[in-house]
Amino acid sequence: MTLHLGHEEGRDALLDELTEWERLLGAFDDLDAPSRCEGWTCGQVLAHVHLGLQEVALALLAVDGPGDLTVDAAGYWERYPTSTDPAGEATFLAGLVAAHSGPTVFTAHVATTVRGLARGVERVTEGRIAFQDMTFSTGDFLGSWAVELAVHHLDLELIADPPAASALHLARRTVDDLAGGAVPAGWDDATVVLAGTGRVALTGSEAEQYPGLSARFPVLR
Repeated sequence: MTLHLGHEEGRDALLDELTEWERLLGAFDDLDAPSRCEGWTCGQVLAHVHLGLQEVALALLAVDGPGDLTVDAAGYWERYPTSTDPAGEATFLAGLVAAHSGPTVFTAHVATTVRGLARGVERVTEGRIAFQDMTFSTGDFLGSWAVELAVHHLDLELIADPPAASALHLARRTVDDLAGGAVPAGWDDATVVLAGTGRVALTGSEAEQYPGLSARFPVLR
């Protein structure tokens, strides 16, 4: 299966979620709270997101015209470069958080990046973007980052409001695409994404009823 997103669809979902992140950061002060991302505090999740947003902002400076694409919005997650040193990454992220004088300073720093990226996303023209040795359409690239932010928003949801509905639904579509369309239609978006990313395990009865999901999940992390 493939998931190709129009420029406006990907852009709007990312802008919606960036708006929610700015709201989230304005009320966030417990960086040491545990997150849904295994082994990471909320502060480490924020540091990881901040690094990613900086990469996105740089990528948007080099949008090309029409040309060959190598990946779509869902296929990116099958090629996503995972860490080869999870413990080292966690330590590095904790160091980034500790380098700030307090939670408010750190969250304000991240919020500045969020606002700056939103302005860049609003201005980006339709085309293609090179990122991590892959080439995306702008719609697929922006949409994939709406998904990234929605997933990490759910990591913080134990002490934050839910993600933007448009980004969360796009994350659900991504999970369903990667799972071969096997996600039950009756499951709500958050349930699909939490299960599809391994944040919440399928129950025994769910695994028995949907063996295809049990074999495939998690489809992205």
